[in-house]
Amino acid sequence: MSRHRFVRNLDLDAERDDGALSDGADEEMTPEQTAQMEDGLERVRTVLGSEAESGLSDGIVRDMLWEAFFDVDQTIDWLVLEQEKQKQARERKGERP
Repeated sequence: MSRHRFVRNLDLDAERDDGALSDGADEEMTPEQTAQMEDGLERVRTVLGSEAESGLSDGIVRDMLWEAFFDVDQTIDWLVLEQEKQKQARERKGERP
């Protein structure tokens, strides 16, 4: 029964306001980071092509640029591997009845 009392007495507002639960998604990029992101996106798109050509959304490209600390070469390497995985998955789906 003590668990029930704990849950009943739990202050949900205090739990929701806890900053430790933040994943950082609410934080905005600095102007310098925004410029790096846009430059990186443009450079990646120059190599891999548009979203329609590459099959990779701008969101995926931006996420990888962020994870790679705006390292365009590392991002392109990872995205080429991702394209290969997607291609292999499509081929496997096509082979199975």
